[in-house]
Amino acid sequence: MEKNFIIVGISSIILVAIMLLTCPKEADFQKHLEDKYSIVCNEVDFNCTQKKDQKEEKMEFVSKDVRNGVFFIKIEQTFQTETEIKKTYSAVGIFGMFLFSSEKTF
Repeated sequence: MEKNFIIVGISSIILVAIMLLTCPKEADFQKHLEDKYSIVCNEVDFNCTQKKDQKEEKMEFVSKDVRNGVFFIKIEQTFQTETEIKKTYSAVGIFGMFLFSSEKTF
């Protein structure tokens, strides 16, 4: 019985350490946007471009909402296109990757 408690305790400590070390950062979300949605932002100003269907659409950064947890990050970014359409991209990051990634247009 005591051996089981030791195994569960050590496994829990290892899992917590892995979750702490692999929590994604905000810069990782920028890379995720670039890879999944082809959005590239200029670090100097708030202009971004999205390549979609051989066309390049210019967007302006509007807002960012970041909720940093101990083991995960929830992040949401909103952009506005030249035609006044707002696009919101959000995701939950855990274990070094972003899950539940979504795009909303309104």
